[in-house]
Parts: sequence; C-alpha cells; structure tokens
Amino acid sequence: MMEKPETVEKIVEFEQSVTKTKKFRLDYPVSEDLRRVMVSDVFRDFMIYAFDLYYDNENLSLLKEFVAEYKPKAEKQQGLLDNLFWWRLMYDSGSHQVNSCFDDYISDKHYTLRDKPFIKSWLRECNNVVPKFYFIGHKYNDRSFVAIDILTHESLEIIVYDPTAIPPKEGEIAMGTLIPLGGELYFPIVDFYHFDYEAREAMASCLHHHYEKHLKTSSMKEAFFHVVSVMLQIERMIFMKNQETFSSK
Repeated sequence: MMEKPETVEKIVEFEQSVTKTKKFRLDYPVSEDLRRVMVSDVFRDFMIYAFDLYYDNENLSLLKEFVAEYKPKAEKQQGLLDNLFWWRLMYDSGSHQVNSCFDDYISDKHYTLRDKPFIKSWLRECNNVVPKFYFIGHKYNDRSFVAIDILTHESLEIIVYDPTAIPPKEGEIAMGTLIPLGGELYFPIVDFYHFDYEAREAMASCLHHHYEKHLKTSSMKEAFFHVVSVMLQIERMIFMKNQETFSSK
C-alpha cells in the first residue's frame, strides 16, 4: 500500500481545528468547513456588530470630507469610504481605547464563544491587522490571486468572498485591510480600493519614500493615512493629465 506523502501528513497534523486548537496560528492551515464558519458566520456577525455601533455620522463625517477633498471617481468613492472606515476603527481601537472593537465583540458574545478559544484567538489576531498597499500579481481567477505587500515584498494568497467585489487587474496597485485565515491565506475585510491602472508607476516610484518619511514620527496606522493622501493626489493628477491629453486630441 502506497504511503501518503510527507507534506500531506504534515498538513493533516498541523491543520487547525475549532474544537482542538486553542491558539490561532497564521502559518497553519484550516479546513474549508472551519474557514467557512470563520468568514460566513463569525466575521460576518462581527461586521454587522461593528457597523451597528460605529458606522454613523460621528465616525463618517470627517472621512466623507476627506473623500470629497481628494475627488476619486464617483464609482470609487464608496469603496474608499468603506476602507477608510475600517482604518479608522482599527486606529481608534489600537490608539485610544482600553478595549478594541474585537475585544468588545468577544466580551458581548461571551456566551456564544465560551467554548471556542480558537475563534477568540483568531479575532484577537485580526485586531493586529493594518491597511496596506498591494501590487496585484498572478490571478488564478477573479476571486483568487496573489497580492504583494509593496513595503515588505511579501507574497500573500488572497481569496475574495464578496460577490460584488471588483475583479482586480494584474499589475494594478490596490489598498485594503487583509484578514488572516491561516495557512498564509487572507481575505479583504471589504473590497480593495483599486487605484487607476495608469497611476501605478508614479505611485510605486515614491510610495516607499513617503512611508519612510512618516514612519520616523508615526505608527504604521498613522503613516498609512498620510501615504494614502499622497497616493490619492497622484491618482487624481494622472487622471486629470490623461483627461487633458484626451481632450486635446
């Protein structure tokens, strides 16, 4: 009888389980069934919880002013606002509050999660995520592709569960917040903000410089906000330049 390959044995040995595993590990895979529970049941419920508590005029008014100031295309404004909302929520949780929104959720759902240490550990790991800029690499299909962290050059396997998400283009630069699923697999908390393809070279040429500049005095989450401001200006400038060129023909 043929023996199972060693790699398969290791996957089975290290696969995380909602009942047997107490601590979520970024590098250990989870089963498809558990992944479905994490995304469709737990995280979906968390997002509803977060929207009910925080998606209001108090939290959105300044972000809406920011979006209006940088004038992205009309069809991209809501996507930018949604990504900035999650940045603001993560920033406030990490900087000013004793408990994060994830901690509050775990506390409020204590009865439901009482026998699920793995899920609680995973949610606490989610609290560490930071929005970043990614270069879209190889696409397996519109919902599964490789994203390369522009700062660290790390390649990440991405799976998109939102059926309304815009399929990315290979080579574009996108901005978003990725949630870990184990086994080095990630999904975006909301659809990426897809920068105009024509702006990718100008953005890539200076993104590192602006991060290095702001990280000298700011946290990663604060630096992100400064850098996204610059990148939106570049996107707008390239768009207006292309419009002028087109109009002059």
